[in-house]
Amino acid sequence: MRGVGLLLTSLALAGGTGTAWAQVPGEPVRVPCYSYEEVARQLKGAYQEAPVSLGLQANGNLLQVFSSPATGSWTIVSTTPQGVACVLAAGQHWENVTTPASLGPAA
Repeated sequence: MRGVGLLLTSLALAGGTGTAWAQVPGEPVRVPCYSYEEVARQLKGAYQEAPVSLGLQANGNLLQVFSSPATGSWTIVSTTPQGVACVLAAGQHWENVTTPASLGPAA
């Protein structure tokens, strides 16, 4: 279960534990990627997070926001059509907002 530990460590670091992240110029950004089933299982088990919104990215990937009303934690995950899920960001104090009627879809 090496991947599980890596996922939890990755989420903890991305969640703002005080660790500074620096990008080396010219090097690709590396994000933690695992099977979608494993990511969803870990987010549910360790953080009580479940998907709350989603959208289709221009590259065909599914972008999902997982969050937990109980803990306020959130995670943004991008999943390829092949089922590879990459954790893009994570944090605390997620809030859902309502769209004002003037900005909503036309009737």
